[in-house]
Amino acid sequence: MQIISVPTVFTCKTPNSGWLNLALVRQLQYEELEAIGIVVVIVWLTGERQTFRDDDSAAILKAWQEAEARCTTKQSEKL
Repeated sequence: MQIISVPTVFTCKTPNSGWLNLALVRQLQYEELEAIGIVVVIVWLTGERQTFRDDDSAAILKAWQEAEARCTTKQSEKL
């Protein structure tokens, strides 16, 4: 049996919304809109939906991509 270790904390500091733990995200969607820039919608494990804009959305998207890259790198190292 293989045991898979999943990080329980992926922190993200946003300029306006404080600290977020991206490990608690069930779903993340983003879109770049001409009029308002990047909009990120997060559905948390609790089912709560939260929308972020401006600097917050940029910080979340950057942290999400970094977390995804770390997980992908660690997974390929194990193979």
